[in-house]
Amino acid sequence: MEPRVAVARSGFELPAGTFSIGREAFPQFTYFARLGVHVQSDQVIVANPDPRYVETALAALAEACRHLGVTEATIAFVDTLTPPPATGLRYGFKGAYTTDRPNMIWVFANWTTLEELPATVRHEAAHLAYARTHSADESAGHSGPSEDFALAFERGAG
Repeated sequence: MEPRVAVARSGFELPAGTFSIGREAFPQFTYFARLGVHVQSDQVIVANPDPRYVETALAALAEACRHLGVTEATIAFVDTLTPPPATGLRYGFKGAYTTDRPNMIWVFANWTTLEELPATVRHEAAHLAYARTHSADESAGHSGPSEDFALAFERGAG
């Protein structure tokens, strides 16, 4: 089976302009901000990474989907309005999966290097695959059995 993978389209699959990533479900952001750590902005825009970055992500997504039996997936690239610092402590997402968009994974392009990208995509694709056979409650967030499955797959054990 050859999965269909593509980049999510702005204005159709993604909101146009600035939108929120919905960080409020993650209290760690407030905790780390109080400690003086740079935390990821809640506001993002659609990113347009360079072609090599996009090709690397799509190849990783296609490979993950083949291994996981996922027939179709899209990837959304976003940038936070406030980019991460080049040095120092920082806390934020590299990627995400949300159950409200069952065929889409997210990559925070200005938080994820080209070297980190394949593992990030594999991890989020595993969450997407897990959600196809489990309830939204079981699949939401990066904890519990969904996270265990994603970590195992990311390491190549899944």
